[in-house]
Amino acid sequence: MASNNEKVDMLLVYGECRRNSRNAARLYAERYPERYHPPHNYFVRIESSLRNSGGLPARRGDNQRNQRQLIGQVNEQNELQVLAYVQLNPRSSIRHLSNEIGISCKKVQKILKKNELHPCRPDLVQKLVPGDSNRKLTFITWFMIQLHDEPDFLRFICWTDESKFTNNGIINKQNNRYWADHNPYWTTDTNHQTVWGTNVWCGLLDGRLLGPYFYDGTLTGRRYLEFT
Repeated sequence: MASNNEKVDMLLVYGECRRNSRNAARLYAERYPERYHPPHNYFVRIESSLRNSGGLPARRGDNQRNQRQLIGQVNEQNELQVLAYVQLNPRSSIRHLSNEIGISCKKVQKILKKNELHPCRPDLVQKLVPGDSNRKLTFITWFMIQLHDEPDFLRFICWTDESKFTNNGIINKQNNRYWADHNPYWTTDTNHQTVWGTNVWCGLLDGRLLGPYFYDGTLTGRRYLEFT
């Protein structure tokens, strides 16, 4: 393609030919036989570019190169926005990030993956109230002393737990499957209007299972005695 100096020469020849593009193309080819010879309408394009944009027309590939650079700048800006937003709002979802920044969920996911950011899920722990920490430390200290004095101390502890099962229990769809060569439109009843349930108590002592014991109502000391 022509350089800027060559484009200036084309414009001068175009002026000599009184803006006749075909004559300008022939004269330019005769005067500069070793150069690139553009089609006649290229001379018109040079003049039009100077009048409309104040500059010479870009060479072939310059527009694509500029577009790639612009896309790169936009991508870098989007990446910085995503990382900054995640830094300030680490619990945001990909969909929320996409809506807030204005890019697709797929691009958000690529940016997060590129920067090695992973969705960390929370661990469910017991809610503590003031004073629980001190009581836990006191119990641990007492427990370690007992275990030191009596290595078989754990054998004499009765580990117990109780739970209530209802007909509206939690159903995990990931653990339910129905294999078939067609969709059976399988359903499972839940959220019953009439709720019933039962309470179960189990214990573990010296490796032996105690129970299970089924009972109605709240577990009280009297019901503990009834188990025996």
